[in-house]
Amino acid sequence: MRLHEFKQINESMSFHAYKKNPGENYFSMVTGDADQYKDEVYKTDFAGDPKDFTNPDYNPEHDLNLSNANAGEVFDVLGYDVNDGSVPIDEFIARATQWLQKNIGKPSQAQDAEVDDQPNKITTISGGKREGYFNDVIMRMNKIARDGKRMGATHVGAN
Repeated sequence: MRLHEFKQINESMSFHAYKKNPGENYFSMVTGDADQYKDEVYKTDFAGDPKDFTNPDYNPEHDLNLSNANAGEVFDVLGYDVNDGSVPIDEFIARATQWLQKNIGKPSQAQDAEVDDQPNKITTISGGKREGYFNDVIMRMNKIARDGKRMGATHVGAN
């Protein structure tokens, strides 16, 4: 049997709005920092239905998780390097809004997945995006940034 039949590795980045803590050298998340379920669900002996333990502070509109490769591509489309760290929120909102306005009625092209399935090696699958993928993700990022700004955020980024 092949390894990929048993294990799946999913590396990812989450997009958030942050605020810099006054007098400190770190940022705190303003959006996307609430777990979907209450703490009880994450205990090893939990046996209930997670739907009965939803976290009232969880906002699904602030929960955006992308594969590392996809996050890098989306940031690149906007002219950023995902590895450069946080971006000032006003700059990001302006750039994302400009990109969205420029692409009204122009969905991003679909991309075929690339599969590398060599004998005796792990199978890797990369790429594969539906038409309009970048439009939808950038729209969600822009909403998270705008909501975050209203909540006091000063920067956005993926981690």
